[in-house]
Formats: sequence, structure tokens, C-alpha cells
Amino acid sequence: MQEVVEKLRAVLAEKAGEIDRNNDMGDVLDLIKSSGILGLMVPEEFGGMGKGYYEACVVGEELGKVSGGVAHSVVVHNMAVDALRLFGSEEQKSEFFPKLVRGIGTIAITEGKGGSDVANAVSMKAEKQGDSYILNGSKTLITNGMYADVFVVVARTGEGAKGLTAFVVERGDGITATKIDLAGMRGSGLASVRFENVEVPESNVLVGEGKGMRVALGTLAPNRIPFSAMGLGIAERCLNLAVERAKKRKAFGGTLADLQAVQFMLADVAVEIEALRRVIYSMAEKMEDPGYEGAVAKILAARVAKKAADVAVEIHGGFGLLSSSEVEMAYRDAKVLDIAEGATEVMKLLVARKIFS
Repeated sequence: MQEVVEKLRAVLAEKAGEIDRNNDMGDVLDLIKSSGILGLMVPEEFGGMGKGYYEACVVGEELGKVSGGVAHSVVVHNMAVDALRLFGSEEQKSEFFPKLVRGIGTIAITEGKGGSDVANAVSMKAEKQGDSYILNGSKTLITNGMYADVFVVVARTGEGAKGLTAFVVERGDGITATKIDLAGMRGSGLASVRFENVEVPESNVLVGEGKGMRVALGTLAPNRIPFSAMGLGIAERCLNLAVERAKKRKAFGGTLADLQAVQFMLADVAVEIEALRRVIYSMAEKMEDPGYEGAVAKILAARVAKKAADVAVEIHGGFGLLSSSEVEMAYRDAKVLDIAEGATEVMKLLVARKIFS
């Protein structure tokens, strides 16, 4: 695994700026598909590596050091894999895991009405017709929406939270994606995805009709920890860029690194990065309460990455604000951590419920 990640990092170090400018992975997508990294969490009997959340954190962190967009794409792919691992039948695993070793997966929950309030935001319809369901509606802000071969889709089959059902849907006729031009984590294939009279066999329902809420929340909770590891990588990227700049930049008869004010700024960031690293990997190694732990990790990762990015821009001065400079790109990537896979305010609600329970 480490060799694969190092190879990807080396390529991304050269391509990250281009990916950000074009908002597209280009030929890096083919490299990801052929590298084997997509099979990270796929069980070995289906052609994958059979790894868990700890290794997913390592991948998220390492890719986050060079490209937030690519890191986010891989993290969300692993979510789709994990949805199948946690909730799929043996028949579903046999059918879809091999496709997810070489193809891209995604989770499609968010709609124009919202994302955090899953029970009320989802209006996409799934109507039963014989042994199939017909899906009609749109999803938006879907990472990998432009790239995905397999979608885990949450659609409405009834009323309220118990009226949601999760489906495994392969890209085909009736599915169209429109790229979204997001400020940060560009190149992740973010898109609005339209499903028009898409027929899905009943055998592709995860767990059973009305269990979509369980699938959505049960998948998101533990995978917020690898998502947070991506934020760790972004923070480390910012710290390294800031330290390098401080050592080189001449000012007041020395370098910025000679100034105690600058030293203290970077020391604070280093301390918070170290704390975040230990939180993430201890949780990933021994996960006891995924909902609570995922929320804690995500809140902390967003906070640390944003601070690291802010300090990095400050150290670079005006050059840190140049369009598509490395620190400007990291600054935009860091903000996405507050929003994607559950807004920070929703994560705080989860933590509050835990401490008051």
C-alpha cells in the first residue's frame, strides 16, 4: 500500500496545480484506477487489499498533503465501498466489489433542499414497479459525481425518516452529471447528478426498503475519521510550506524564521497538528462510538487545517494570496472541511447529545 501511495503522491506533486486550475483530474484518474488504491477497503476475496479505517486514514492524510480534491475523491470512494461492506448482502458484495476495485464509487445523498437534515431533505423518488424501482430526481454537491461508475443513492420510498431507501446504482442510461465549480478541493468530480427513469432491480436495495437512513448515517459516521485525516494532510502541507518560506524570506537583518513572533505562530500550529494526528489514529485503531468520534475528529480537523492555512498565507504575505499558489489552494481546500460530509454545526450537535446523554 505504501508504495502505491508514494507513487500517487509523486505524480500529484507535479499535477496538483493543474488539477486545481482545470477542476478535473485528467489522466490522474486513470492512474488512480490502475494503481489498486481503489481496492483499499475491498475484502481480499473480492480482489481488494482488505484494509480498514486506519489505513484509509493513512491514504487520506498522504494524498491530502498534495491535493485536497484527489484526496476527497478517494475518501468518498472508500465510503461507497464501506456502505457495501457494512450493509450489502453477499450477493451484492460479489457483484459490486470487483467493480469498485477498478472503478469509482460515490455516495449520493445531498439534494438542493439540503444535506445535513437527511430525513427531510431527500425528495428524490423511488417508485416500485414489479421487481424494480424507478428513480427520478436530482442530487447535488456529489463528490465523484463526474467520475463514478457505482452510486450508493438514498431515495424516498415513503414518508419521513423511515421512508428512505438506499440503492446501489450503476452509471447508465438516464443518469447525467453536470460539473460544479467549487472553490476548494477541486478536481474531486463534484457534480449535480440527474436520475431520470432509472430502473434499479430490487436486488440492489441495501438492507431493505425503509433502511436508507440507517445506511446513510452508519456509513458517514466512521468515515468522517478518514475524512478528517485528509484535513490533517492539508494542515501538514500548510505547515511545511510556511516553515520553508520563513527560512528563506529575508526581513529585518535575518529571516522570518529568526523572529519569535513567527516561531510562536508556527509552534502553535505544530502542536495542534500533533494533537490532531493522535486523535485521528487512536480513534481509527479502536473505534468505539463512530458517531461521536467521527464528529470530534471532523470538528478538530477543520479547525486545525483552517488555522494552519491561515498562518501559511500570513507567512507568505502578499504572495500567499496569489491565485492558485500552493498556500492559496490549501486555504480553499481547508474551508471545505467545515462543510462536506456533515457541517461543523451538526457535528457539534452530535457531540452535545453525547455529553448530555
